[in-house]
Amino acid sequence: MSGTVNCTFDLTKDGKQAGYLKVGDSTNNSGWTTYNVPIISIKNGDGPSALVLGGNHGDEYEGQIAASTLSRNLQPDQIKGQVIIIPCLSQEASRGGTRHWPDGVNFNRIFPGNEDGPVSSKLAYYLTHELFPKVDAVMDIHSGGRGHVFIPCSHMVWAKDEKQRAKMLKSMLAWNSSYSMIFPEQPSTNPASLLPGEAERQGKEVFTTELGGGALANHTSVKVAKDGLDNALRTLGILNGSPRTREEQGLPSAIILDMRAETAYHSVNDFGLYENLFPLGGSIKKGEVLGLVHNMDNPEVPAVPVIARQDGVLGVERGYPRVTPGDVVALVGKAYKSAADLPAL
Repeated sequence: MSGTVNCTFDLTKDGKQAGYLKVGDSTNNSGWTTYNVPIISIKNGDGPSALVLGGNHGDEYEGQIAASTLSRNLQPDQIKGQVIIIPCLSQEASRGGTRHWPDGVNFNRIFPGNEDGPVSSKLAYYLTHELFPKVDAVMDIHSGGRGHVFIPCSHMVWAKDEKQRAKMLKSMLAWNSSYSMIFPEQPSTNPASLLPGEAERQGKEVFTTELGGGALANHTSVKVAKDGLDNALRTLGILNGSPRTREEQGLPSAIILDMRAETAYHSVNDFGLYENLFPLGGSIKKGEVLGLVHNMDNPEVPAVPVIARQDGVLGVERGYPRVTPGDVVALVGKAYKSAADLPAL
């Protein structure tokens, strides 16, 4: 149990409640203060439960908008069970339009948190030890942030455990987005340090997305967030009404882009401005020029090409044009019509 974070209402009570997670803090301007994170609970008796999270990264807005809309509109008589919503985990980052908190913390890299750490770490600790254990499912709604633009999609990490992998595949497809993407575990990163990684470790059903990006939120990407959230809650049996497949809605089956291969990732080795030469969703052939890095300091230096490392579909492009060596500028994935068609790794 956390002693440094307190919820201002009783999460076990039925009905609709709104309040704050009050995180103990001490600042230069106030030796005794709290950092207040809005939280909403909608509960109607016993049943399945879900934790809906937006704003893990501050410059990813679709989840924040969809979660806020859900928190205002959802009423207890529309559900069986409970939905707990935190519309924005990284408030200061969201206000500043940045991925990270003002102190440089990437909230999605600090789990399971530390009760005696800074505010961000205390909040991660509370999620790990208080909120995750209370729910059956965790929905962590991401988009590409400033640096990248994704085809709006649900996604998953290819879990090593087959049972967990099957649960993740089911959750991914329940979002009903036109595209889904499958990623490997992130290199040079402890998977358990990520919010969805900790939720998976606890055996929760995990829903994750990448909805657009470029630090923008347009009609299409927000609609995918809202519609996906609605169908996911129906799939879990929380929201009244049956879930609807894409086929039942007269839509084509989702395309699954396999990003598990190391050759899916394309990085630059130069400073400059990156120019995307293919549209998102465009078909790519190995050896084609995906984009160019323009040297803005010396007009006599030719633009440096980024060459496609494999055939596939452009699923992610660079959003913020300024690049430095090591920045990923494109992801090209092989397209499949069904999860059953994916090759084993």
